[in-house]
Amino acid sequence: MFFFRCNTRAYLRENFSLPIFFWCPVRLPLPGNLRSCPVRLPFPTLIDFMLEAWFHRALPTGGAIDITSLVVFLNGTTDAPHFLMELIQGGPSSLVVLLDLFPRRDLPVHPDYIDKYYGATSVDAHRINIEKIPQVRPYVSPSLLVRSLWSPTAVVVDIQCGEQGKEAALEEIVRGQLAHSAAELLHVWLNKCAGSVEEMEETEKEILVARDKMISTTSVKLNLSANLPKIFDKHVSDRVVAEIDKAFRGP
Repeated sequence: MFFFRCNTRAYLRENFSLPIFFWCPVRLPLPGNLRSCPVRLPFPTLIDFMLEAWFHRALPTGGAIDITSLVVFLNGTTDAPHFLMELIQGGPSSLVVLLDLFPRRDLPVHPDYIDKYYGATSVDAHRINIEKIPQVRPYVSPSLLVRSLWSPTAVVVDIQCGEQGKEAALEEIVRGQLAHSAAELLHVWLNKCAGSVEEMEETEKEILVARDKMISTTSVKLNLSANLPKIFDKHVSDRVVAEIDKAFRGP
């Protein structure tokens, strides 16, 4: 996976060792082609749930698919966006990138939320800069629901660098603009979202938490349940989905 050969991997690990994060990793007993799938259980911090996973699978037709996911959900003491990053590499010179501060409010009803987390932080500049790269084109999810959940500043792109011998071009893009944008977006999230406590009525908080759980469990069903069986056998896929779904749902 090109992305984690770059400095961004070290950046992520260094920053997610900050004291505001306390977690208990639960590792699933899975076969070797599932490189890592720690499930982070909630402790008394702003972090409600954290999932980091690295999937690798050799394909029968040749080649391999690598999927890297980092998802951090905040709890009901704040309405600040969640952090989401997913990288899907289906070939040596192609990469699908999903990178977003995942909104937790219905944006047309809360324009101040847009101003606070997306306008004032200038995060849209990263989407603009990445989309200017010639090898980048939009990625369209087959799920209408998933498309409706992204923020207006989300980076949702498919990087295609061509046929054989183009791996160096992808490496350059990843080490350059993509690594820079991912690190900067994470920096914004750590400083503007991860420590942001909001005063909310109890009813408002309950609605926010219920919305989070609905979105997270729906995402598990739509994404993991649909895609994992393509990578692993049904027995392994069912175990992974069940454990992640359990952690998302909480007590």
